[in-house]
Amino acid sequence: MRTSELKHLIKSDLERMTHYSTRQVLKYLLFNASFKITFWFRIGSFIKHRKFLKLFYPIVFLIHKSNQYKTGIQLNFGTDIGEGLTFVHFSSIVINYQAVIGKNCTIFNGVTIGSVRGKGVPTIGDNVVIATGAKILGNVTVGNNVMIGANAVVVNDVPDEAVVGGIPARVLNMEGPKHIKHYI
Repeated sequence: MRTSELKHLIKSDLERMTHYSTRQVLKYLLFNASFKITFWFRIGSFIKHRKFLKLFYPIVFLIHKSNQYKTGIQLNFGTDIGEGLTFVHFSSIVINYQAVIGKNCTIFNGVTIGSVRGKGVPTIGDNVVIATGAKILGNVTVGNNVMIGANAVVVNDVPDEAVVGGIPARVLNMEGPKHIKHYI
């Protein structure tokens, strides 16, 4: 990742919450838990493999770890997550470090994106809203413009533009863009 990419990712995460300005970065970094966790995640992922920045890695790691404990969001450096990541509420959010998440993903509290005893991890498309308590488990692919309902357990692939819910999750309708427009 280049410095320009890092700036773009941080800017896009912030733009999901507000109009971007330098003053907004400081305000949201100090007072917004969602932006704090994504900001330090992006910085840590950037410097993790940079030899000339290794000196700063322990400091960034401790800040990020502290934010993880405060927010209850388990998000490891290096996880492949696209621009515009937003946590609407926090607490009890676990994201497997091997998961792949596209751009403009909105995650509510109590969400787990994980593996099932080493049998692969989820791949999540662009513009996906994952509602409270949802679980996405195993080697599944979630398409673009998808709404995953509260407490759904996704263990099978989800097509583009679907709304899914239930245990196990099933397609309820194909009106995903209609449902996610308020969150994206």
